[in-house]
Amino acid sequence: MESLTLEQIKGLAQQTENPSISIFLPTHRAGQDTQQDPIRFKNLLRDAEKQFLDSGMGPREVSALLEPAQALLGDPYFWSHQYEGLAVFMTSEDFHSYRLPFRVEELLIIAQSYYVKPVLPLFTNNGHYYILAISQDGVRLFEGTRNSVGQIDLPDGTPVNLEEALRLDGRQKTLQMHTGTSQSEAGQGMFHGQGPGEEEQKVWIEQYLNLVDTGLKDIFREQQLPLVLAGVDYLLPIYRKVSEYANIMQKGITGSPEYLRPEELQEQAWPIVEAYFRQETEKTVEQYHQLADTDKATDNVEQIVAAAFNGRVDKLILSIENQIWGAFNPKDGKVTRSSNGQSKKHNLALLDFTAMNTLQNGGTVCALSQDEMPTDSPIAAVFRY
Repeated sequence: MESLTLEQIKGLAQQTENPSISIFLPTHRAGQDTQQDPIRFKNLLRDAEKQFLDSGMGPREVSALLEPAQALLGDPYFWSHQYEGLAVFMTSEDFHSYRLPFRVEELLIIAQSYYVKPVLPLFTNNGHYYILAISQDGVRLFEGTRNSVGQIDLPDGTPVNLEEALRLDGRQKTLQMHTGTSQSEAGQGMFHGQGPGEEEQKVWIEQYLNLVDTGLKDIFREQQLPLVLAGVDYLLPIYRKVSEYANIMQKGITGSPEYLRPEELQEQAWPIVEAYFRQETEKTVEQYHQLADTDKATDNVEQIVAAAFNGRVDKLILSIENQIWGAFNPKDGKVTRSSNGQSKKHNLALLDFTAMNTLQNGGTVCALSQDEMPTDSPIAAVFRY
């Protein structure tokens, strides 16, 4: 089962094969309820099958389309290793399943593109951040949310430790970090070893961290998400000094990170970024109110959809509870809303479409409940120009 990252969700958003099937299901980690999860998933597949047959699709074509999802029903391991929710996306040429760290409503959507709105809270600017756990002996990068954490593969060429970064030979390997057994001792650290003096060792470490930061640029490119550093006390200020990333949190997770599981890193990182997210959300809402009577901000759905497609949306405020179905013509920027009761199968989820275009063009998305929205509209935006 794949790990759901921002790059993954951007890829899903670019899928426009019709029909595209999106299934969401609340699941269980353990207990008797786990036996009900595949039954409810099977019922959703039967509903999808009926919709396709009723639309005139042949039985063989329907069977081939749903085959990857049907195969999950006979996989006990799959159902015994779930989280709080499950998301499945499939077309005739594409199939993905993701465990979710939060509950979702049971939902089947057949449309002209994937329906990703239920998972957007994972990637909005009020819930998505990075953790970089770094020591002389290892580098790990994670994407975190309030409830989840997932490790990211380091780009090719990124050094995984000091030795690799500096290509040390056997005699130079005596350079190492001496740590005690206690947390306080691990947080201090003392250089020792035969060979170069302490100042030269510090230069080596600075070079190592600079190479790590350079290697991560492909991931951090155009990102504004907060980054929490985890490492012994002396490493964190050195990384902040050499890094070109603009949004490193001043407070970090101190101590040796090598023995911390991803979930333990996430648990310590969330309080650091929570206050930041709250402030950023308040700033975004305040900025919208300040510009609402100008041409730099609006809550008009049609204007925002077209502006996001053209890369004009800097900040998008979205109601996580609502959706608008319709169509968008990229040639003239015209948005057509579906009438009530009209089938979703040949329509576009306009709020999904707008959020994904905003993210892909380097903007930020803030997902709120409708009660928290700064307007009665389910969408509001601040424009770049």
